[in-house]
Amino acid sequence: MAQPEDGARVLRKVNPVLRGWAGYFRYGASKKTFSYLGWYAWWRMLRWIRRKHPRLTWKQLRRRYYGTVRIAEDRMVLYNPAKMRVERYRYRGAQISTPWNIDEVDPDGARFRRTGHDDMAFVGQVSEHLT
Repeated sequence: MAQPEDGARVLRKVNPVLRGWAGYFRYGASKKTFSYLGWYAWWRMLRWIRRKHPRLTWKQLRRRYYGTVRIAEDRMVLYNPAKMRVERYRYRGAQISTPWNIDEVDPDGARFRRTGHDDMAFVGQVSEHLT
């Protein structure tokens, strides 16, 4: 028979997943998504607590589970992914050409080639490849 889970055990399972997900996607433009994920995790935990204690009032639940800022039990606090610091393209360097580093990009080492609409050689190669 499965043992009922307490709040601290659920937080120990959920927090590493939230932290890992936020750590993996912190290098993109994901601040709004982190905010939504924090909101969603908070409401899911709150619904789980309501199902666990159907007879408790909101005031009793708030006093019992809601810490100073977030849902907490036994000094375990629900991780908020919105607090993760987002870094944009930290290891980009001079490997990918942009309008700002076009003079510094090594043509042999660049992963992408900057082209314009008037680059007829490139347009010819692409159209030849597509046919």
